Amino acid sequence: MNDFIKFTGPADVLAFIPHTLGQTPTESFVALTMQGNKIGATLRVDAPFGQDPVGYAQTIVSYLTADEAATGSLLVIYTDEGTIDGSRPYAGHVQALRTELETAGMPLQDAWLVSSKLWRNYHCTDTSCCPDQPLDAITTSNGNAALIYRGSAVTGFIAPAPFAGDETAREAIAAHKPDGWPEDLEASRAAWAKVLKDPKSLTTETAHQLAGALQHPTVRDYMMGDIVPHAPEHFTSVMLGVFRARPDWARVDTAQEVAFELMKVTPEGQRAPMLCLIGWLEWLKGQSSFAARYFKLALEDVAGYRLAELLGELVNRGLLAECSRDPKKAYDRRLKR
Repeated sequence: MNDFIKFTGPADVLAFIPHTLGQTPTESFVALTMQGNKIGATLRVDAPFGQDPVGYAQTIVSYLTADEAATGSLLVIYTDEGTIDGSRPYAGHVQALRTELETAGMPLQDAWLVSSKLWRNYHCTDTSCCPDQPLDAITTSNGNAALIYRGSAVTGFIAPAPFAGDETAREAIAAHKPDGWPEDLEASRAAWAKVLKDPKSLTTETAHQLAGALQHPTVRDYMMGDIVPHAPEHFTSVMLGVFRARPDWARVDTAQEVAFELMKVTPEGQRAPMLCLIGWLEWLKGQSSFAARYFKLALEDVAGYRLAELLGELVNRGLLAECSRDPKKAYDRRLKR
């Protein structure tokens, strides 16, 4: 989507955020870079519960500086903390962020507060010129209408479908778990590549084969890396989303869709690899909150599942995939097929 949508007011900007993030944030800071009069990158981080204001602000700005074309910034605070009496929650953190943004050459141009009941300008306390606004002013805005007209939708978190097979599936999947031989690895990767190229070729037997392959940690890691062709050979770099070229996001979407299909024929206790794969891809897209929920589901499926613990740490530390920090490489939900 290269055609330009003109935003004429704050409600349009606030409508844009759920479309680009895939959900309406809660208890979050959302920072947007501005490239002249155009919106650049969008960053969501958890609200700073008890965190040092300066350190919190520096972390946010370190991510935003990936947008080298940024000339300014906007901020939206989503919270119900201290919003009833008209006060400004997280004032110290916002002031520290304003200072860091000014130093980085992308001064804060405006900020808004959005609660579960209303929204208002964050800096203006004069209710005669900056009154509280209803949330439906966002959903009925021209910006929201234009985004929907262009095919964008706020999909939200997608819960995996429950297992729809019988107990013979568990044995079939276990039988397909590779022994670790090179030929097993190549066969699994070949089957995976075929399904990613043509998802309609997925059969129940192939689904059991792929679900079985994902049970082997080494094979699983290679299959995850194969979702992003031309990725670095070093698996750690792949997991951190460090890619020279922009990922093929259509292929990423396909991989997620296939993983959801695999879980329909995979019983509990064998679903953790697929949940980790889906969560990791959400994290690559910049959807940390969604990713965390999938990693949690993986740990509920298999207690102590190591990959879920490791990937969960990335989210807990507030780390973002390198590709999601680069506007030229980042996922654009408005382009989702």
